[in-house]
Amino acid sequence: MKRTVLITTLALATLVAWQSSAARSGQAADPAPAPVARNFSIVLLPPSDGVLADVLKAEVSKAKQAGLKPYAYFYADWCGPCKALRKSLDDSDPLMLDAFNGTYIIQLDADTWGKKLQGTKFTVKAIPVLFELDKNGKPTGRKIDGGAWGEDIPQNMAPPNDKT
Repeated sequence: MKRTVLITTLALATLVAWQSSAARSGQAADPAPAPVARNFSIVLLPPSDGVLADVLKAEVSKAKQAGLKPYAYFYADWCGPCKALRKSLDDSDPLMLDAFNGTYIIQLDADTWGKKLQGTKFTVKAIPVLFELDKNGKPTGRKIDGGAWGEDIPQNMAPPNDKT
């Protein structure tokens, strides 16, 4: 469960890094940023927690109270890029920690939640995928998936995630 939490954190950090001023200004990112304090949270939501819309709304409320941006992160234990994200967080890679700074990642196993996504606005065509959430726990339309970065290494994964 800790590994799943770490993977989600990595994905969210990548999204936040994508939004950084360096990415928006078109400046090249520093390949070795200074270590960043961990200012993010990752929670794992199994389907047994209830109806997706309800649990997401509750988690978004927690994120807002903590001053963090909420994201839904769909992953699978068998997924290579998901494992790479997890490993980067387990190894405390500074690029990934920086990318997740300020985020609240809500992890959802795509295999166990898959059938329960019908009727939601989540379209999971590839994993890993992160969806930015609005105040009601619904996707804003901004997302990033594993196809955004090429080879599964922190130098590739962190910048695209900072752009969502």
